[in-house]
Amino acid sequence: MDAKPLPFTTRVLGPQGDTHATGQRSDFTALFPASHRTKNDDIVVPQPDSEFLARELLVKRLNDVQDWLWVCGRPMPPRALREYQHHQVLNLREVAITEDPELHLVWSKNRIFLKPIPQYLLEPDFWAAHIIHNRELADCARGFLFSYAALIAYQSDYRIAMEKGLLPPGISWEEWKALTKEILENHCYASINPRYWYGELRLSRLNKVYRLRKGVVLRGYSRVGSYAVYGDLIRDNFAALATILGYVVIVLTAMQVGLGVERLQSDEAFQNASYGFTVFSIIAPLIASVGIALVVLVMFVSNWLVTKNYEGKRFDKMGVEPFWRREQTQSSMSDHLK
Repeated sequence: MDAKPLPFTTRVLGPQGDTHATGQRSDFTALFPASHRTKNDDIVVPQPDSEFLARELLVKRLNDVQDWLWVCGRPMPPRALREYQHHQVLNLREVAITEDPELHLVWSKNRIFLKPIPQYLLEPDFWAAHIIHNRELADCARGFLFSYAALIAYQSDYRIAMEKGLLPPGISWEEWKALTKEILENHCYASINPRYWYGELRLSRLNKVYRLRKGVVLRGYSRVGSYAVYGDLIRDNFAALATILGYVVIVLTAMQVGLGVERLQSDEAFQNASYGFTVFSIIAPLIASVGIALVVLVMFVSNWLVTKNYEGKRFDKMGVEPFWRREQTQSSMSDHLK
């Protein structure tokens, strides 16, 4: 399949790096981050290879549940940055920076996650050399830039973007207008990744979708909006239980008053209902408390097992042996010889 044309040709970055005789840029080192974490958690110098660009641009986890994204958001461009700023003033939602494309435009409670535009995505020569010939990368990159065409619409949005570090430094408002004009003129929904047919996505619903569709019960889609410590999980669940118990107390009080009314004293149905609800109000809180404790226990054991398993694999890959394991091995050998 022939590669589609570049989404823009406007140059908004300074003339850094080497150039060929044709004027095309060939050295993109200055446009990359200082380091890059691989899928194996190694820290390396970024290179414009498939692994680096895939982790920077692809949204495969969202595409895996693409047919359920309607539950998490609307198929419309994201709102402009100034609207998030208004929410931040009211302590409703603030912008949180992420470098994970899977979290771009995902919101949770009072935060919305935005990935800043990488400098290399604003360089036409980089597109021509490393992106445009890969359909999957190109569709994600086009969709990502289109999301920013919606986020930064007015000069007030531009000022917020520069303040938050969402745009590379040195890009003027006029340059951004020229770039956005080209992006929108060349925009076609069929040429962007389907994830970007949607704007903001609600994290709590993404977690539910992942638990139901993918079977990831404990983790969900992402833990960035989950509890940092087990104490918070226990507190919030017991707070919800206390709210329910408050309603139970009201009902029991009403039933107690009803039992003192002569008309209801002879009502067998009311007597049976009162008896059943009284027994339920005694047993249900105990069952709920045990249930909460079991959930916390399962999460703790699961996290512990995953962490220990990862630790062993990671140390083997690093080629090191922890000194405490060596001491334990030596101690056990000594005990065996005795």
